[in-house]
Amino acid sequence: MRIKYIYFLTFLFLLCACGESKYENNIPYKDVRFTVYPLTDFNKILTSPGGIGITKSCNHNGGQSCCYKDHGIFVCRMLTSDSYAAYAATCPIDLSKLEIVNEVILKVKCGKCNRIFELDNNGLSGNVRLLGYRIQMSIANLSFLVTN
Repeated sequence: MRIKYIYFLTFLFLLCACGESKYENNIPYKDVRFTVYPLTDFNKILTSPGGIGITKSCNHNGGQSCCYKDHGIFVCRMLTSDSYAAYAATCPIDLSKLEIVNEVILKVKCGKCNRIFELDNNGLSGNVRLLGYRIQMSIANLSFLVTN
């Protein structure tokens, strides 16, 4: 009887521990897939650390990149590492379009709720996180693929 009780408590603990993400996100799912060439795209701004660009068309380099309500996607080069990141340009709280506040330190702001999101800190603003996308570098590191 005691062993059944221990198994039950272990199962209950595991069930409670495997929950949803603690970060709030209300953005509906939309398929995203496009290629970025840092040496030529976004006026070559991604060639230096802290560079940030936003996709302006739905078919950036032949892919799908509009995201929610054609707000676009922020693509940036991290300040502290030689890596890239991509985030939806939509506030996860009220679904309004975000604006770049400071290109040098990778901060964007929602004009409606006034939250400032730090792209160099995983897109965080308190307990809210921007919708992020996966980055897959090419073999030659001349381009990368942005996907869900």
